[in-house]
Formats: sequence, C-alpha cells, structure tokens
Amino acid sequence: MKLMRIVCLGLCFALTGCVIGGGGCRWLAPIKTTLTGQLHFRDFPATDGMDHVPILVLDQTTHIYDPAVSHQCLAASEVQLLGVTEFPQSMGENAHIKVRGSLSQATSTHHHTRFLVKVTDFQPVAAVH
Repeated sequence: MKLMRIVCLGLCFALTGCVIGGGGCRWLAPIKTTLTGQLHFRDFPATDGMDHVPILVLDQTTHIYDPAVSHQCLAASEVQLLGVTEFPQSMGENAHIKVRGSLSQATSTHHHTRFLVKVTDFQPVAAVH
C-alpha cells in the first residue's frame, strides 16, 4: 500500500506541468523558448490608427503556463511577435519561420493575441512536403 502511494505521488509529480498527448507546458519570461509556424501580418484597429503586427500562427498548438490566469496550462495557436522592426524581404507573408524568444502575457491594447513572444532570434525554415 505504501509503495502504491509513492508510485502515485511520483507519477503526479512527473506529470505536473504536462498536457497529456501535448507534451510539457512552456513557461513565461525569463525562460526562452523556440516556436515554429507561418508568419502573417495583420491589421487591427487602434485608438491612434491601425496596428500592423506580425503574428506567428504555430504549426501545432502549444500549451503555456501562466500562473496569473490559471494553475493549468493554456492553449495557444498563435502569438504576436514583439521586438522585430522589420523582416528580410525573403520572409514575407506566409513565410515558415522558427522564432526564439521569451513568452509573456498580453497587457496592452496594442497586444492582439493572448501571448506574445519577445523575439531574440528568427530564421527561415525549409517547407516540409
């Protein structure tokens, strides 16, 4: 009986922060993470005109742990990219890219997705056929 409790406790501890079938949760800043997806530029109405923002539509849904909102991981299928003033001409609309940076929660009216990535590095990814 004692062994069963230890096994159950160990299993619960091992699965903490994981989404069954979806892998581990990603953490907010200052932890760095890498995401891959399609780059899109979208326009959103703002108080001072229009916001033209880069959005990364992820290849697969990721789960992010945001303790301020929930003690469970939250799903995200797209994130807004911050810290990139311009992309090379080879990375236009629908470019498949890999982005490295730290995740944060949206806090302003200029943030248009639930989660943001403060980009430190990005690179194109060859298309998978």
